[in-house]
Amino acid sequence: MVSPCVLVYVGLVCSAVLPLYLAEVTVPGAGEAERGTCSKQYTNNHNITVVASPGQDGRKGDAGPRGLPGVPGEKGQRGIPGRLGPFGPPGERGPAGEKGELGPAGPRGPPGDSSRSSSALVAFSAARTSKVFTGTAVTYDVVHVNEGDAFNPRTGKFTPAASGIYSFTFTGMTEYAASASILVSLMKNDERVASLHVRNPAYEMHQSSSNSALLRLQLGDEVWVQLWSGYVLYSDGNRYITFSGFLVHAD
Repeated sequence: MVSPCVLVYVGLVCSAVLPLYLAEVTVPGAGEAERGTCSKQYTNNHNITVVASPGQDGRKGDAGPRGLPGVPGEKGQRGIPGRLGPFGPPGERGPAGEKGELGPAGPRGPPGDSSRSSSALVAFSAARTSKVFTGTAVTYDVVHVNEGDAFNPRTGKFTPAASGIYSFTFTGMTEYAASASILVSLMKNDERVASLHVRNPAYEMHQSSSNSALLRLQLGDEVWVQLWSGYVLYSDGNRYITFSGFLVHAD
């Protein structure tokens, strides 16, 4: 197969480009052309240049030496902080540590208060089954509970065996009569703490009421229920008159 060539004639007036397929070129008087080439200078009156089509790419040359490092650029401005990402899942719980050794016993504490321990439980509850007439401390003929023996039903008075905070409740009822009334008070050492004052309407009926109080008591204090002069408390076998109390917290 022959190589395609382009023959360019350059003259005084015109030029042309023509395709020419040559395996070997010979011009009279010029001798033989070089074998394997498409370019020849002839000895006639014309200049002839034969231009061949591009050949195949040559092999890639070896890499040159590495250049010197460039000058570092200026530090850029700090960017805007990004948004906080979502929380990751909780990690697995690690294994429990080994139980430590038992420490030495602490020093022995001081002796406890025997009077307080003996009076830790103090409670009483009493009732009356008959009327109480004017101006007297209310006494009781039925005792339900008397833990600690601090309540005396014959006098109606409570005397604490230990100082502390105590709770008390008392009740009373009017006689069955029109306009009958009662005035009863919880007393602490002749001091009026809380009272009941009930009056019937202008027709016969009974009315019952109650009241309560918390008191801080010391050894030697006395607490009782007092019916004031001019009044009458009513009760019968149904036990409408009651008095009770208990120790909330010892000092």
